[in-house]
Amino acid sequence: MRLSNLLRTTSFRLVAIYLTIFSASVAILGIVVYFSVGREIEREVDERIQTETADLQNLFLTAGFERFGEEIGRRTSLAASLNYRLEDSARRYIAGNLPSPKTVGGPYRDGWVDLAKPESASDADDDSDWERALVTTLGNGAQLVVGYELTGVEQARHAVLVAFSWALIATLVLGTVGGVVISSGFLSRIDAMSDAASGIISGNLRQRIPASNKNDDLGRLADTFNRMFDRIEKLIEANRHVSHDIAHDLRRPLARIVRRLEAVRLRHADNPAYHDTIDATIGDINGVLETFNALLRIAQIETGARRTGFRQIDLAVIARDVAEAFQPAAEEQGKTLSIHSGAPLPLMGDKELLSQMIANLIDNALRHTPEGSLIEVRTPERGAARTLTISDTGPGVPESDRARIFERFYRLDASRTTRGDGLGLSLVAAVAELHGAEIVVEDNRPGLRMIMKIPGAATA
Repeated sequence: MRLSNLLRTTSFRLVAIYLTIFSASVAILGIVVYFSVGREIEREVDERIQTETADLQNLFLTAGFERFGEEIGRRTSLAASLNYRLEDSARRYIAGNLPSPKTVGGPYRDGWVDLAKPESASDADDDSDWERALVTTLGNGAQLVVGYELTGVEQARHAVLVAFSWALIATLVLGTVGGVVISSGFLSRIDAMSDAASGIISGNLRQRIPASNKNDDLGRLADTFNRMFDRIEKLIEANRHVSHDIAHDLRRPLARIVRRLEAVRLRHADNPAYHDTIDATIGDINGVLETFNALLRIAQIETGARRTGFRQIDLAVIARDVAEAFQPAAEEQGKTLSIHSGAPLPLMGDKELLSQMIANLIDNALRHTPEGSLIEVRTPERGAARTLTISDTGPGVPESDRARIFERFYRLDASRTTRGDGLGLSLVAAVAELHGAEIVVEDNRPGLRMIMKIPGAATA
């Protein structure tokens, strides 16, 4: 199972879409929680600072400034999360561990301030990176600063960020693994359907999709396909029986008619009128038999039944042998049949059918070209694309008709006076399709060029 095929499955794409949406949701939720946690902690910090400031203001009013300074020193020594700084009205340091206003850009003003840790603070012994502080001027002009280390806020935010990052990574990993597992099961069942269809195309009409859970969509689809294959098998088998019965019922009476006509011709050999009429009738009956045999042969090829006779062969050798067999006929008609045999064209195929296909193409070229025409059979040189080309210098085929020349019984207006039943190129198309090849019709300028493109790498 190739990874590229797995990634192209509908189930993996759906998983990828849902995974993207869910991951984006996790990321957005993480951002919201990140900022929400910070704001909530800052709100609680502000409330605590305000409560502490109000308590200290009450103490200042009841205890006096000297005892108030001692209390600030005591609370500072407790090494709690709250920090303090007390200055007298002349802005001289009295107590506390917050940095001097001179080290952070100027005097404190009443209200909320954010204090960054100074690069050098001899009178500060805290390890915080920054603080949220409330500045209050007391009744005697002294200034009280109460701060709270916000390192915890950043730590909480960092913890949230780490937690959601791991959650996002886990989501991506588990989602990708889940997508691969789900898609693998989905793709294996699709492959089973494809293999069953390919087997039926190749002629194995008893091929079926393995039974699976009929309660899901693929199970119901597989069951529907299997019932359809059963129906197709019955129809094809019925068609084969009908074809065989028709062939058996028509060939025998037609053959008897031919034998009787031949007997009458022998008895009346001295009568030229009888002789000519009987010969014409026998020829028409033989033409009907040939047409009927060609139709049965095409039908047999299209059902894929001839794949059982596939062997490793060299198409270049077959083309050369068939072309050489036609050279005497070409010379009798005053035409040149040229053979350009290049590198081998190995493939798995039916030698008899491929010989018939090439013979039909050469015969078609001989019948529809005037005297003096050149017909070429060419196989590629080493390293070139795997093609078999049969071209002629005859009148060619109008571009508007090239797509229809492989249809059964289709004949150009200019070729209706020549012998043929319009089935030769239909058989060519059926044989090419059976071997996975493609027939391309091009203008040979002048004439027509038939190119059979054979699957596989370039000739070695």
